[in-house]
Amino acid sequence: MGSVLEGLRVLDASTIIAGPLAAGLLGDFGAEVIKVEDPQRGDPIRAYARTANGVPLYHKVTNRNKQSITLDLHQPPAQDLFKRLAQQCDVVIVNFRPATLARWHIDYEDLQTEHPGLVMLHLSAFGRTGPYRDRPGFARIAEAFAGLTAITGYPDGPPLFSGFPLADGITGMYGAYAVLLALQYRQQTGNGQLIDLGLYEPILRMLEDLPAVYNTMSVVRGRQGNQNPGVAPNDVYPARDGQWVVLPISTQRMFERLAAAMGQPELVADPRFQDNARRVANRSVLDQKVREFFQTRDAAEMVRYLDRFGVAAGMVNSIAEVIRDPHIQARGNLVSLPDEESGERIMMPNVVPHLTQSPGQVRFVGEALGASNERIYGGLLGLSHEQLAELRRGGVI
Repeated sequence: MGSVLEGLRVLDASTIIAGPLAAGLLGDFGAEVIKVEDPQRGDPIRAYARTANGVPLYHKVTNRNKQSITLDLHQPPAQDLFKRLAQQCDVVIVNFRPATLARWHIDYEDLQTEHPGLVMLHLSAFGRTGPYRDRPGFARIAEAFAGLTAITGYPDGPPLFSGFPLADGITGMYGAYAVLLALQYRQQTGNGQLIDLGLYEPILRMLEDLPAVYNTMSVVRGRQGNQNPGVAPNDVYPARDGQWVVLPISTQRMFERLAAAMGQPELVADPRFQDNARRVANRSVLDQKVREFFQTRDAAEMVRYLDRFGVAAGMVNSIAEVIRDPHIQARGNLVSLPDEESGERIMMPNVVPHLTQSPGQVRFVGEALGASNERIYGGLLGLSHEQLAELRRGGVI
């Protein structure tokens, strides 16, 4: 049986991370993805610093399973080509500002006239409506705007961003999910539709009860560091060797197991720790006991020891430790593919999720800029070699 999205054709004209990730997730499960890039610069991801023999690694991963074509959308002939390509596709993904799409005449209204079944995913910083619709923005702006950055960090320190642009990653996943919803609707009705997704919106959706708590109780949650404000003990703790272990004791039963593992079963009956609310109120006293206990073993040994008691705990792994981990290896969570452009084998995360009947696959790494021009413009649109040569001379492709 083929991949579940085999036969789906996606035109990905987005840049940076969220849009390319959304298209890439579809490509992982068999969709044919055509990646549109600027002829001179390509996707800005190609300029990111980490390279192998001068070849950008970020692009090799994020734009895997995609055919790279070049198209200068500033030029009217390129805009016409884009419309022709869109007519041959099921899905178009863009992340230009609304005013830019309108100026280039490639907005949803322009495309769906000739293709009423088209699904367009339009990712933008603030969405297509509202007073901020034309503002530019990236992941960090989205995370700050939606309220995530304000609650990240320690109480006595500045707001902190994570080590990865979360808004890009989460919005990419939301985008792929939205495309599948729209395709299901098209299957039911025959109609395509426009998906309007602001970069900040999936972050706001993830904050769950923060709006409710403020609206009903006027409580503004502050920064808590690594502690879960509603659960104790729940933090990262240094072990004897200086390595860090995360310990989220989220249930009463888990606390009882921890007390037994610590050799202090009497903690369960201690009036200060009898339930989670009291443990939160007496967090500092309890945390001191946990920290002293964690100094009795090295981190890896501590995790193995707690596991014997059924206590959930885990190492805080670096990427080097992730790659070496036997569970990661056994699950096949990483895959390495050859890359002719760099001459290296490129390691990257494997396809997620694992489907037993229609699994996805990383078929090839991100292509060299414009590597599929002949295949797409010639094969899909039927342009001749002479026409392609003329488009190249004019800088259109």
